[in-house]
Amino acid sequence: MSRRTGKCRGPLSAIRGGIWLPVCGLALCCSILTARAMPDDGARAEAPGPIGASNASADPRGSQEWLEPRAAAELAQRTATVPGAAPTDDFLRPFPGEYFPPPDDDWLACDPKLSSFKSGFFQKLSLQGTWLDRGHADDLGITEVELFATFALPMPVKEWPMLITPYFNQRLLTGPNAPDLPATLYETYVEFLWVPRFNERLIGILGVAPSVYSDFQASDADGFRLTGKGLVRYDIVPDRWQLLAGVLYLNRDDIRLLPAGGITWTPNDDIRYELIFPRPKLAHRISFTNTSEDWVYVAGEFGGNSFAVLRDSGLQDKVTLRDMRFLVGWERKRNGGAGIRFEAGYVFARSIEFRSGTPDVEPDPTILLRAGIAF
Repeated sequence: MSRRTGKCRGPLSAIRGGIWLPVCGLALCCSILTARAMPDDGARAEAPGPIGASNASADPRGSQEWLEPRAAAELAQRTATVPGAAPTDDFLRPFPGEYFPPPDDDWLACDPKLSSFKSGFFQKLSLQGTWLDRGHADDLGITEVELFATFALPMPVKEWPMLITPYFNQRLLTGPNAPDLPATLYETYVEFLWVPRFNERLIGILGVAPSVYSDFQASDADGFRLTGKGLVRYDIVPDRWQLLAGVLYLNRDDIRLLPAGGITWTPNDDIRYELIFPRPKLAHRISFTNTSEDWVYVAGEFGGNSFAVLRDSGLQDKVTLRDMRFLVGWERKRNGGAGIRFEAGYVFARSIEFRSGTPDVEPDPTILLRAGIAF
């Protein structure tokens, strides 16, 4: 770990069985013969709409095919994690089409479509833990626990939902020996995220989050921050090419505004490339059943945040932790946005910076382990 003097710097620049083929073919032939013997009316089940939507529409996709509260409710964490911008790492994902419940028999499900949202008020509950190795006595180790829930309300109609996300994060710090840092840092807020649909291809993502970033010992005024985001997503080719552009208002000591955007390419159901700053992700589906999908991926992440702290001397100060992360992961997705994931990564370009002028510290690169579960 090295030390340096100077003011806060901007972030560093960053960047899926042979035996099933005949079975599925046979099933398809049987379904065609059966369909010819049956009337067309009522042959297909309609998809449930989000937030208690009616299924009376003749179009099974309904008027809410764009809606994915889970995606809009999870920027920065993969929305990465963009620290200080709410746990919306999946805001980059497309808002999906219809979900047809799979058949009762697994062998009939050749390639099911999973829903990423729930119908109704409750959308998601997520718990995640992250560990950064300390390395040695003069370095910095972090154990991080994150908990959030997301709820949806019509604003003013169900097609334009308001997603409300209470969030809590606790970071347990070990080291360095000097300069002094508090043992625990807290991050808590309630984000209000509005997702209006302007037309068939253009969607807005507008959010604001009254927040507290502090050790809960420093003054409340220093710990309070208002953060937010404003983005638009344009479907160049629906379900295949999406363009995202906007800005994140982090309101950190080192970064006030951060541009966000890029392009998402989904050439088929097994591949998804999110070439998005500040959290790119390349994902491949490796297996699926009628109730789940398994994905592997590599991703980049921008970590850290600014916190109000009370130093050992009694000085009210602000400390900014910052790093860059390269991650590899495995994720199992289930209907309604539930699932589990495991990640390992390399953390580099680390820094600890103080508003008071205390010499900055540069911890050594380290490893990261992370696990999460969502309901």
